Amino acid sequence: MAENSVLTSTTGRTSLADSSIFDSKVTELSKENLLIGSTSYVEEEMPQIETRVILVQEAGKQEELIKALKDIKVGFVKMESVEEFEGLDSPEFENVFVVTDFQDSVFNDLYKADCRVIGPPVVLNCSQKGEPLPFSCRPLYCTSMMNLVLCFTGFRKKEELVRLVTLVHHMGGVIRKDFNSKVTHLVANCTQGEKFRVAVSLGTPIMKPEWIYKAWERRNEQDFCAAVDDFRNEFKVPPFQDCILSFLGFSDEEKTNMEEMTEMQGGKYLPLGDERCTHLVVEENIVKDLPFEPSKKLYVVKQEWFWGSIQMDARAGETMYLYEKANTPELKKSVSMLSLNTPNSNRKRRRLKETLAQLSRETDVSPFPPRKRPSAEHSLSIGSLLDISNTPESSINYGDTPKSCTKSSKNSTPVPSKQSARWQVAKELYQTESNYVNILATVIQLFQVPLEEEGQRGGPILAPEEIKTIFGSIPDIFDVHTKIK
Repeated sequence: MAENSVLTSTTGRTSLADSSIFDSKVTELSKENLLIGSTSYVEEEMPQIETRVILVQEAGKQEELIKALKDIKVGFVKMESVEEFEGLDSPEFENVFVVTDFQDSVFNDLYKADCRVIGPPVVLNCSQKGEPLPFSCRPLYCTSMMNLVLCFTGFRKKEELVRLVTLVHHMGGVIRKDFNSKVTHLVANCTQGEKFRVAVSLGTPIMKPEWIYKAWERRNEQDFCAAVDDFRNEFKVPPFQDCILSFLGFSDEEKTNMEEMTEMQGGKYLPLGDERCTHLVVEENIVKDLPFEPSKKLYVVKQEWFWGSIQMDARAGETMYLYEKANTPELKKSVSMLSLNTPNSNRKRRRLKETLAQLSRETDVSPFPPRKRPSAEHSLSIGSLLDISNTPESSINYGDTPKSCTKSSKNSTPVPSKQSARWQVAKELYQTESNYVNILATVIQLFQVPLEEEGQRGGPILAPEEIKTIFGSIPDIFDVHTKIK
């Protein structure tokens, strides 16, 4: 009887669960039907809006443009004047106006009416790629600056800046007020300021305003891109733009060569002492004192600034290359800091000698770590330099076996017999060779390979001849010691 009651209750719960599942399915189906019905109702109430192109004046006479619209299957009509638009306007169409001249009065009327306006190159480009017409909140004549993010600096005339910004928008570019890592090009009217310095440090191309004007002149060229190197490099801001240089301490041949390079890099040069000069380039190894008192506006820089600017293809910051007299306190301080005969360095040498002497006296090797001395934190270890290779062998320390480890106990593992002095020397040689091989590999991977890579931002740091002189023998040495290891 109990079994029947249990069976009945179980069956009741099962049927109840089945009915609840059925009810939930019915509810879901009713919701789906309601959603479908509401969607179909919305579709019936709101008709589909079709894109329609209106060819304004001269655009309607271009057969190539008409053929391109047919290829992308977009309907079009022709319009000769703005007055005709009232008869063409319809809520069934989203009108896109194609205008050949963005300086015409018709364009201005459409722009003020907040109409969607594009140029013929946009239609031809979409036809070539088989893409739909792009949507833009601003008039778009062509796509030669598409995906470019520009920032401006050094412009004082508002009219000129507005004109440049408008042209960039007409070519599909984006403008940013503040300079950040997303900016692809900096358009500069000067070679100073925070934006200019950040662009130089990030390797961002710095362009003249003429770059935008010349790109706009080529707006009707198909497949033209303003960011192509062959076109862009013609309008990059040269390193010595707005700079007037003079030179001191160089031979006549060196001075003539540097003056020629100054003109090639967009700068000018004047005789020594001319008040119009902005920079005085000094050969610091020869010049011990300046023949005159420089003005506050004159940058007195070392020759590294001159060659570094040419190497970076941009004006380097002067603060890193300022010339200082040999007897200045700042120079004396820097020399004293770099001196190797300081008490601190002598103490380090003594510690190194003591460590080497201790290692030479040690004859026994234990598999257990040595006992830590109180001065271990402050002493200079012979393996500290080799630890950079991150080799397992570099963490092995040799020393006397702790007395606590030599005491035998019933539960302790028997200590292996002491290795011979010959085995110890061989082990030390193997450890040294392994660390040396890993250090050579680090030098090759971290220095040689990056320096030899092509397409370095700002140009190569070292010439191929210099790289060969510095690293030429390292690969062969690395191969030999790898075989020895």
